[in-house]
Amino acid sequence: MPMDPRNNREINRLNAMISSEEQTINAFFQQIGQTYFANHRNDPEENQKQSIRGILDALDRAKGYKDQINVLRGIAICPNCHKEVAIESAFCNFCGTKMPAAKAPEPVVDPNTIICQNCGNRCLNTQRFCNRCGTKLAAPAPVQPQPAPVPPAPPAPPAPEMQPPEPQPVPAAPVQSPVYAAPPTPPPAPVMPEPPVEQPEVQMPAPEPEPEPAAPQKKICPNCGTEMDPDCNFCLECGTRL
Repeated sequence: MPMDPRNNREINRLNAMISSEEQTINAFFQQIGQTYFANHRNDPEENQKQSIRGILDALDRAKGYKDQINVLRGIAICPNCHKEVAIESAFCNFCGTKMPAAKAPEPVVDPNTIICQNCGNRCLNTQRFCNRCGTKLAAPAPVQPQPAPVPPAPPAPPAPEMQPPEPQPVPAAPVQSPVYAAPPTPPPAPVMPEPPVEQPEVQMPAPEPEPEPAAPQKKICPNCGTEMDPDCNFCLECGTRL
């Protein structure tokens, strides 16, 4: 039986409402988790310690990545107003707070680059002067391969202690017991067959006729009185729920 287009529209509307409610539930779940983390990040329950530790580790890694990006962009974050200022600035040009000393990025061994001795800028090894501060660059030192560490030899196992041999018991001589002959077995008595017993005939009851299935009853719309199929949940004439 084809579905009424009005029912399709109603189904789509209800599915959209369900999706909206699920988004609201997920938002509350997220808010509960953030509230628990803010209140118990230092004293979590035993079954939440692993999750809190994972969040703290992820936050530390993300902060390290942001610091690396800021160094590459040549900026620093003011600890007072959290504005972006030039990395070489001694004071914040927004609030005047003294800026901490900028940390240069860790040098990376690259045969095509060289680190400026003055400002820590990464330059090509073909440059003679730094393109940030103008300092003359030193010739890159050749990278010497580091020998692989030799693992220490495992300690020799201790020598086993010698134990004196335990005395072995002397087996006693076996005692031979006398052997007696078994008495002869008498022959079995003859078994007489029993006469067959006549079984009475069992009368099988006649099968009862199966009742005919009742015809499905039609549904009557309480609003317009239209007869509908038993599997209909809504009236196809007026839309009333059956």
